[in-house]
Amino acid sequence: MAGLWARSSVTAKVITGVAVVAVAAGATGVAVAQSGGSDDRDQATVVRVIDGDTIDAEVNGEVQRVRLLNVDTPETKHPEKPVQCLGPEATAFLEELLAPGEEIDLVYDVERTDRYDRTLAGVYKGDSLVNADLAEAGLGVAVLYEPNDRFYSEVLEAQERAEEAGEGLHGPAVECTIPALAEALPPLEDLPAAIPADAAGVAAALAAAAPVIAAGEALGSALDLVESGSHVVLSKAYGDLALTLRKRSDVAWPAAVAYQQDLLAKEAELVEAARVAAEQKAAEEKLAAEKAAAEKKAAEEREAAEQKAAEERAAEEARQAEQAREAEAERQQAEAERQADRAREQEEARQAERNRSNERQQEAPRRQQPSNSGYGTDADFPGYTGPRCYAPGGQFYKPC
Repeated sequence: MAGLWARSSVTAKVITGVAVVAVAAGATGVAVAQSGGSDDRDQATVVRVIDGDTIDAEVNGEVQRVRLLNVDTPETKHPEKPVQCLGPEATAFLEELLAPGEEIDLVYDVERTDRYDRTLAGVYKGDSLVNADLAEAGLGVAVLYEPNDRFYSEVLEAQERAEEAGEGLHGPAVECTIPALAEALPPLEDLPAAIPADAAGVAAALAAAAPVIAAGEALGSALDLVESGSHVVLSKAYGDLALTLRKRSDVAWPAAVAYQQDLLAKEAELVEAARVAAEQKAAEEKLAAEKAAAEKKAAEEREAAEQKAAEERAAEEARQAEQAREAEAERQQAEAERQADRAREQEEARQAERNRSNERQQEAPRRQQPSNSGYGTDADFPGYTGPRCYAPGGQFYKPC
């Protein structure tokens, strides 16, 4: 969770050189170096800034590492800690105040060096105590390491002014500060208890709750760091505030998590209901499709059977019609043959009659033929087919 205080979380908020100058210009001079003999102070020249509370300075021709007394700024170069919130800004602020070549005064307390052999001092630029300037900009906090307390009260007063003004670590302007993270509490406390009934409502509620809960989690992690005591700056800057925020967070956070869990449970319930409904719908659609397919198949089979029956009827009707046609043709042929036979018989009868008539005529005595009577037989009137007038006896005629 310490990563919340990493440099990456405040990249967008890094104070530029112009901003730092403005902060420095706004800070009031805190104190003038207290009078004392030359044994409690030295003049020095700034060589470089190491971090927010450490510089290298040339003192009496020797470069010494100087740790500013009674002030602590967020870490940027600790071997076991990540870059902390506003640590780079504290370094930049100090670089603006103490440019290489600047003349400064180092004022000492009881112990002049620490276990790392760094010189411990109050750093004055002109009449201004730089240790306190850092605290008044909200970029450092007052710390007391006995027996060195010479600048503690001045730095603490500067810190209190920064707290009242909401500067740096004490304000919400930078997203990694506790005051900024604390802005997650009201939305966290205001999350509704009611769970939407529909999927769209649940999805919208989850989407709305997620960033609020994430911000609440970030606040909780930051409070854990403050309460751990392992980060001096955090503990000094936010000790009292963290207690107040923790009380509220301990109520709002579990309720928010429970609300989110209820939403997720409702979402799962709706998903399952949708799955069951989808499966039921799919089963119904499958059943309907199978029924439709069966009905279609039955209709096709029925239609095919009807078509086959119709074709068979048509074939039978055609066969019967052909049989009737053939029978009629046979009947007509037989009738024609009968008529031809009858005509032939009639013709044969007529011919026979003619033959008999001719024979009779030939056999009849010539004396019976009336002379000059105009009567005769067919031989006398070859080819005549008109009316005939017969003589008595009916054997001779003449055209009438």
